[in-house]
Amino acid sequence: MTIPCLIFLVIAAGVFAAAPVRPAILAVYLGGLMLLPIADYGEAATAGGFPFWIVGPALPTETLVAKTWIAPLAALILATIRDGRTLAAWRPGLVDLPMALWCAWPALGGLWVEAPSPAPWLAALQVLGCWGLPWVLGRAWFSGPQARIVLLRGIALAGVACLPFAVLEGVRGPFLHDLVYGPHPFRADGALRYVGFRPLGFFINGNLYGIWVAAAALAAIWCALARQGGRGGPLVAALALGVAVASQSAGALLLLLMALALLATWRARGVLPLLAAGFLAAAGLLALHVSGVVPVEHIARNTALGQTVLDGFRAVGRGSFLWRISQDLKSLAVFEGDLATGVAVWDWWRAAGTRPWGLLMLMAGQYGLVAVAAVFAGLAAVVMSVLVRLRGTGAWRPEAAALPLAAIVLMALGDAMLNAFFLFPAVLAAGAMAGAARAPRATDGAS
Repeated sequence: MTIPCLIFLVIAAGVFAAAPVRPAILAVYLGGLMLLPIADYGEAATAGGFPFWIVGPALPTETLVAKTWIAPLAALILATIRDGRTLAAWRPGLVDLPMALWCAWPALGGLWVEAPSPAPWLAALQVLGCWGLPWVLGRAWFSGPQARIVLLRGIALAGVACLPFAVLEGVRGPFLHDLVYGPHPFRADGALRYVGFRPLGFFINGNLYGIWVAAAALAAIWCALARQGGRGGPLVAALALGVAVASQSAGALLLLLMALALLATWRARGVLPLLAAGFLAAAGLLALHVSGVVPVEHIARNTALGQTVLDGFRAVGRGSFLWRISQDLKSLAVFEGDLATGVAVWDWWRAAGTRPWGLLMLMAGQYGLVAVAAVFAGLAAVVMSVLVRLRGTGAWRPEAAALPLAAIVLMALGDAMLNAFFLFPAVLAAGAMAGAARAPRATDGAS
């Protein structure tokens, strides 16, 4: 990865020299996540067979070098050089505590296990780079109302930028990563779709590509309807939506439809209480699932209700959802540790011969429910505070720019229940939402 990263850093420096700070941050961060190679997984990852042990860089693993911390680190360093006064003016508050806890928590892994893997200080640095730095970027540079609109425009354009992937790989199948960087460990995973292929680009998995372009479509549609996308806003929205549909990622498109429904019905009476009830119900179900108290597999396979649910999922082609749950249960059977703190070992599931497929379950095993609460509950709390604050505000008004950002965070959280990666631009969005309305303004006309 050395040469691509060096080239990226040179280009990033040029972007910051030529563009205002906020657009430069988005170009470097989002562009790095899109275009850099995933990570250096070694020859074993592409030697044959399905590399189920690769969980991606959302959690600390033995793979230390990944674009998910290189891109935000480059953006933060260059933004600080260009506009350090904005960062210096940011004052952390209580809203930052959950993210701070998550970034520090892996460093404590050596206190409760004999052989943490990776080493606690390395694990903490990985979490800080992937999660903490995007949060800081959002808090410091994108907390103001106009800055949030700039962020939404950047996310929208990050979807349109995937148009070459959609055109080239939608017909031929994924090949660009192999052509530019070498073999991709998940090139064939889910590539064959209903019509042609699902593109992959330079993402770790086609599902991540799917949620990326779906979130971008939501941002583009909001910018167009709120008249914040400029004269080309409708065209950007049409292209972004076309790219999202062409991904043929059913789960991501369903999340997009749910997010659009939230925006469309936002001012209807009862929407916020219903959403809050949904949060509580989801938290309860997930707690039961992680604890293993409820015999999910027995209910699914040996009861009339379970069979009805199974048949329904199969009928709509969502059999993979049930398979993922079964992998969770197999992994839980070999978990040996305190569920509150985890085992501080990245491949705690290895004895099962499989692994959980969702980030929440992987995180719960590695760092416990404390980490899950800091990330999932922490981000959800930011979303709910924004929704309460915007209650009664029209969803398509410029002052409601935090609302589509909240919807993007919800999409990312929902997707992470079933996939091992995370839509990291949603962390940037959450940081932007968490900022106070009186957030400092960049000193050089960055917006």
